[in-house]
Amino acid sequence: MCGILGAIRPGCGIETDAFLDGLESLRHRGPDGRGVLLARLRDGWLRPVYDPAPGSLRTFEREDPDVMLGHARLSIIDLSSVASQPMSNERGDVWVVFNGEIYNHAELRRNLVALGHRFRTDHSDTEVLVHGYEEWGETLVERLRGMFAFATLSLRDRTLFLARDRFGEKPLYLAMGLRGVCFASELKALLAGGFVEREISPQALGDYLVHGFIPAPRSIFKGVIKLAAAQCVTIDIEHPDNYRPRTYWRPSTYLDTAIPAEQAIEEFNHELNRSILMRMQSDVPLGAFLSGGLDSTTVVKHMASAGGPVNTFTIGFRDAKYDEARYARMAANCYRTRHLVQILQPDDMLRVLPIIERHYDEPFADSSAIPTYLVSRMARETVTVALSGDGGDELLCGYGYYRILHRMERILGRLPVPAIDLLSKMARRLYPKATRGYGLINLLGSSDHERHSRHWSDDHFINKVHFDRSLGIGDSLRGLWDETGGAGVERMSAVDSRFYVPEDLMVKVDRASMAVSLEVRSPLLDHLLFEAAARIPLVLRFDGRLGKIPFRRSLEADLGSDFVDRPKSGFAVPLGAWFKGPLRDQMHDTLLDPAGIVSDIVPRQDVARLIRMHLRGWGSRDQSHRLWRLFALQRWNQVFGRAPTPPHQLNARSASLNI
Repeated sequence: MCGILGAIRPGCGIETDAFLDGLESLRHRGPDGRGVLLARLRDGWLRPVYDPAPGSLRTFEREDPDVMLGHARLSIIDLSSVASQPMSNERGDVWVVFNGEIYNHAELRRNLVALGHRFRTDHSDTEVLVHGYEEWGETLVERLRGMFAFATLSLRDRTLFLARDRFGEKPLYLAMGLRGVCFASELKALLAGGFVEREISPQALGDYLVHGFIPAPRSIFKGVIKLAAAQCVTIDIEHPDNYRPRTYWRPSTYLDTAIPAEQAIEEFNHELNRSILMRMQSDVPLGAFLSGGLDSTTVVKHMASAGGPVNTFTIGFRDAKYDEARYARMAANCYRTRHLVQILQPDDMLRVLPIIERHYDEPFADSSAIPTYLVSRMARETVTVALSGDGGDELLCGYGYYRILHRMERILGRLPVPAIDLLSKMARRLYPKATRGYGLINLLGSSDHERHSRHWSDDHFINKVHFDRSLGIGDSLRGLWDETGGAGVERMSAVDSRFYVPEDLMVKVDRASMAVSLEVRSPLLDHLLFEAAARIPLVLRFDGRLGKIPFRRSLEADLGSDFVDRPKSGFAVPLGAWFKGPLRDQMHDTLLDPAGIVSDIVPRQDVARLIRMHLRGWGSRDQSHRLWRLFALQRWNQVFGRAPTPPHQLNARSASLNI
C-alpha cells in the first residue's frame, strides 16, 4: 500500500521542494521509501530519483521540471528495490505510480509475457500495470482484480490515464485548471504541495451535512474533485480541462443465467474462497480483523482452512449493546487463531481523536473510524496486512434496514400514492421530529427510492441553514438509483455498494489503517464475487427477515444457531451515552464555540436545542448522530485551519449558500 502524487504543468515549472513537501505528507501511507520522476515536456529531459533528500532535486537543472510523479512506498509484494516507483517500460516513455494491490497480477504477467513483453522485476504487480497499459490501453482496468488507484503517464502520447478500483477502496483526488493537472492519494498532499487553495465548497459542505460524508466527485475544497469508484479517465496533458470520466463497471442486481440454485451457490462459495486466498498473497506478516460478526468470521474461517494459525484482532465495548467481543472469542477459539482484544473506553476516544482528525482530510462523521483506527493500530504491532469483512452487507443484503424497507414495500406497494402521502402526514403529526419513533416514520415514502434515500439522508441542517437547492446538494443517490436496474432489496444493495461503500466505509478503513501504515484488504469486495452472488436467487440470500443466508448456513455447523441468528450489532460507538456522560463537556464547548465553523453555518439556538433534546433523554430522539456530525465538522476545521470564505457564501444568517 502506498501514496501517490503527481503534477503536470506544461511550460510552467513545478517547485520541487514544495512537491517533496506534498509527498512527505503521505509518508504514513508509505514509510519504506520514496521515489520521484522529474521531466520536462519541451526538451524531453527526464530523471527518476529514489529516496531524494530535501533540497536535492534543485541541483539537476537550472530550469524546474513541468512534470513530477511521486510515490511513497509501503512494501508488501516484491520487496526488492527493483520494484520501486515511479516505474517505467523499457523505453522510458510510459511511467506509472500506483497505490493498491493487483491480486491477479501473476495471471496478467503470464499473458503479457506470451504477447512479447519483457519484465525486469520478479513478481511486482506494479510492472503489470506498465506493460498492461502498453498492450491494452484504458481497457486494462477491466482486466484487473484488486484495489487500486494509479496514474499512467504516456510521454509519447502526451496523455495521463487515471483509474480507481470498483469499490473505491483506494482514494484519488484530482485538480485541473489552465495551468495543468495534479492528483494525489490524499487531499493533504495537494495542500502541502501548494497545488490547491483552502476555499470551502458550499455544495460539498451541504452534502456533508446531509450524509455525514462527501460523495464523489465533490471534495470539501473548491477546484478539487474525487475520481469516483469504478471510474477511469484519459487526460490530454496539453489541454487538461477537456476530459470525461468513464464508469467501467457497475454491480449487477440479478444475473438471469438460468442455472440451478445449487450450482449458483456452489459457484459463489468457490469464488469466495478464491477471493480470500488471492488476498492472502503477501511477502510480509498477515492477519485479520475479527469483529465476531458473520462477515469477518466467514473470512477468518476460510483463512484458517488455508493452513496455519491466523492472527486476529478485535475491539470491544463495555456497553453490551455495542459489544461483539465475546462472539469474536467464540470464533477465535473455533478456528484456533492468535487472538488479541482491546476494550474501547471514552478516554481512548479523546486520546486518538487528534490523530484521526489529521488523517481525514475532509469532514467525516462516521464515529466507527475511532475503533477502526484502534484495531488497525493494534494489528500493526504484529502484522503489515490485515483482511476485513467489509462489504458483506451489500454482497448478501445484510443490513437491518433492508428488512424494514422490504416490509414497507410489501405493505405500501398495495396503496395508491395519495393514500401513502396522507398516511405519512398523519404519522408525522403523531410523531414530531423531536420524538422517538420519528426515524421510522421518516422512512414512509411513495417509492423505493424515496424510502432508501431517506435512510441515507438527513435534511435537518439543510432546512435550518436554507441551502440553495439549485446546488444539487444530496442528489448523488438519485443519479445512482436511476443508473441501477432491478427492484427492492437487490437494487438497494447495488446502490449501497456504489454509494455507502466507497464514500463512507472505504474512506473510514483506508484513512484509519493507512494512519498506522497497515494495508487492509476486503475479500468480500470483489467484483467477480458480487457477480456470483447476483446469480443466487434473492430468497436464498435474503428471506425477508434475514440476509447473508449463505454465510449463516456455512457458520452454523461450526458455531451454532445462537451465533448466526443473533441481531446485527455493527461497529458503532456508544455516542449517545458518552455525550450524556464523559464527553458531555467536550461536546458542549466544541459545538457552542462562537469562533467555530458550526457557529457560521448553524444558528446557535438550534445547536443548543439539539444538545438539550439529547440530554433530556426520555421521550426524545437520540440526537447523538447529528451532534457528532457537527462535532466532527468543527474539529476538522480546527485541524485544517479556517478557510477565508466570504460571509455571503457561508453564513447561517444569509438566505442561502451560493457558489
